[in-house]
Amino acid sequence: MTRKTLQALRDTAPFKAFDIHLSDGQKLTAVTPDHLFFLPNNGEFLVVLNDGGFRLVDYGQVVSAGRESSRPKKPKALPS
Repeated sequence: MTRKTLQALRDTAPFKAFDIHLSDGQKLTAVTPDHLFFLPNNGEFLVVLNDGGFRLVDYGQVVSAGRESSRPKKPKALPS
């Protein structure tokens, strides 16, 4: 995952919360743009957690990032 991709998710207006999935199975959520900070060394970023703590993350740990679909899923058709 690149800094550019995460910055695009953070800087989208209007902002929508998004999840960052890590290689250890954890999911971090950027609830507001202020919950995600990019460090100047360009190798790590910081996510502020809902409990007030934080997690320093190396870009190599990120498996995927994105938003949950807000559209309702279509029900599967019943077999005839």
